[in-house]
Amino acid sequence: MISDVRRDTVKLGKILTIAEQVQAFGMARKTGEIFVTNVAAPARINLVDGEIVDAQFGLQNGVDAAIALINLPDPQTEFAVGEKPPRRTIDLPFMEVLLEAARRKDETGDSTMERPTEILKVTPTNPYLRVTVENEVLTLPIRPGVTSIGRSTVNDIVLNDATISQRHASIEYSRTGVLLRDLGSTNGSYVSGIAIREKWLSVQESLQFGAVQCQFIGGLRKPIS
Repeated sequence: MISDVRRDTVKLGKILTIAEQVQAFGMARKTGEIFVTNVAAPARINLVDGEIVDAQFGLQNGVDAAIALINLPDPQTEFAVGEKPPRRTIDLPFMEVLLEAARRKDETGDSTMERPTEILKVTPTNPYLRVTVENEVLTLPIRPGVTSIGRSTVNDIVLNDATISQRHASIEYSRTGVLLRDLGSTNGSYVSGIAIREKWLSVQESLQFGAVQCQFIGGLRKPIS
């Protein structure tokens, strides 16, 4: 019996700017809350099915709050998966909010924006797994190519748990995206609580190998042809 997937909070730190997070989560149609941890609360952007629906930053709310947060220098963030706001204050598509944020930043003469406004391009760079082992949280990078996962020490990522097969799964990281494959394991591989044989991973996914739960960060869905 696989336990229900709990709502997780993923610490993103400074891995992606808020603009990159908004676009990546928007493209992946994620629901959750981006909140900034290194400024005074409230400082949050809420997305539902990939669209920005609410934001609050100090006394600002709505689009103005979202734009102020998107243009914050060096923010540290966390993402609360599945968190929904009590109200909707923003009706613009997320890309329009990003473009308006970039336009306002250009108008202020920010030295970090010396070229014309461009649509942000988010690629699956530096993906990694976060695995909790007893009281320790391990960050395990996914390198380009195929990363093997299993109980045997010959694997690239070794999960020493009785529910993990010797060769349990693999993660293939290429220009196309990040593909998870189950290698015929005894206890299965799961994405968001659903057993899979193979699946393209989104920017943030809840994974489970046997009884070991972890978070995947940093991929994008395979483009639909």
